[in-house]
Amino acid sequence: MSKRSQNRKKTEKEEKKEKLKEEGKERKLEEEKKEEIEKEKETVAEKEAESEKEKGEEAEEKKESEKVEKGKKIEETSDAETEKLELSEEDRSTEVKTEKESEFLSAQRSREVVLGRLEKELLEEHNKELDEAIKHCKTVIKHNQSVIESLERMKDVNERKLATLKVKGTPYTPASEKPKQVKHIAGKHKVHGRKPPLHPSSNRPKSSTETTPT
Repeated sequence: MSKRSQNRKKTEKEEKKEKLKEEGKERKLEEEKKEEIEKEKETVAEKEAESEKEKGEEAEEKKESEKVEKGKKIEETSDAETEKLELSEEDRSTEVKTEKESEFLSAQRSREVVLGRLEKELLEEHNKELDEAIKHCKTVIKHNQSVIESLERMKDVNERKLATLKVKGTPYTPASEKPKQVKHIAGKHKVHGRKPPLHPSSNRPKSSTETTPT
C-alpha cells in the first residue's frame, strides 16, 4: 500500500471521526434542550403547587375564622336568623368554590402560555445552533474537497513524471561521470574543408581510406 493511499485512508478516517463528533454534539445539544424544558416544566409545576398550597391554607384559615364568627352570631341571634345565616353560608360556599375553580383554570392557562413560550424560544435557539453546525460542516466539506483536488493534481503530476522516466529507461549518471560533448558550429568545418570530428563516445573505427586534411 503506497504512502498516498495510506494518507487518503487516514483522511477518510478523520472525516468519519469529524462527522461522528458533529453528530454527537447535535445529539448532546438536543438532550440538553430537552433537559432544560423538563426543568422549566418542573419549576413551573412546583411554583403552581406552592401557590395552590398557600391559597388552600388561606382558604382554610378564612373558613375557620368564618366558622368562629358564625358560632358567635348563632349564639346571639334567634332560630330564624340562624337559618338565614346558614342559607347565606351555603351561597357563600358556592361562590368560593366557583371562584377557586376560576382561579385554577386561569392559573392553568397562564402556565400553558408560559411553557409554550419557553418551548418556542428553546426550539428557535436550537434551530440557530443547527444552522451554525450545518454551515460549519459545509465549510469543512468544501475545504476537504479543495484538499482532495490538490492531492489529485499532485498525483497526476507524479504519474506523468513516472511515465516519462519509464520511457527514458536510463539510470541516473552523475555529471562527473558523463563524457564531455564537443559542440559543433554549423558550416565551420566546411570553410576549412574538414569533416566535423566524431563524438568522443563513438566507438566507430577510423577508415583506412580517410585522408588527413591538407
